[in-house]
Amino acid sequence: MTEYKVMFDKFKDKITDPDLLLYLEGVQQEILISLLTSACTKFKRLCKQNLADRDDTAKKFNFVVDDEVIDILSDIMVEYWLKPSLNNIENLRNQLSTKDFKVFSPADLLRAIQNTYNLSRQHAKSAMNEYSFINGDWENLKS
Repeated sequence: MTEYKVMFDKFKDKITDPDLLLYLEGVQQEILISLLTSACTKFKRLCKQNLADRDDTAKKFNFVVDDEVIDILSDIMVEYWLKPSLNNIENLRNQLSTKDFKVFSPADLLRAIQNTYNLSRQHAKSAMNEYSFINGDWENLKS
């Protein structure tokens, strides 16, 4: 059995967000479980392991999750963690502003967030594709 803490620690190693650590433990756990649930949903069709076989109350998977799967899930969690920054209404308002651009413009900030999100998304997708290719059931592939 793999505890969620393993996933959460791997995720936290991939991000820098001091604000996440400021949340009360319960709120932080809710955020992390939500990210993990989204990651499992996205990866479940390709994964050989049954990612639905987990217990959110006990905060654990009911099986041992492979290290490669842990890494892919944490990559997808990063993607979903970045998404709210990209969809932040303040960033959109700043981008649509008619004010003169300054040295550090809000539009540049939004563009940087978009680039970071796209890189994160591509990395997670690439890891899923590689996993699928390596672990595919080629003998039973339908033509």
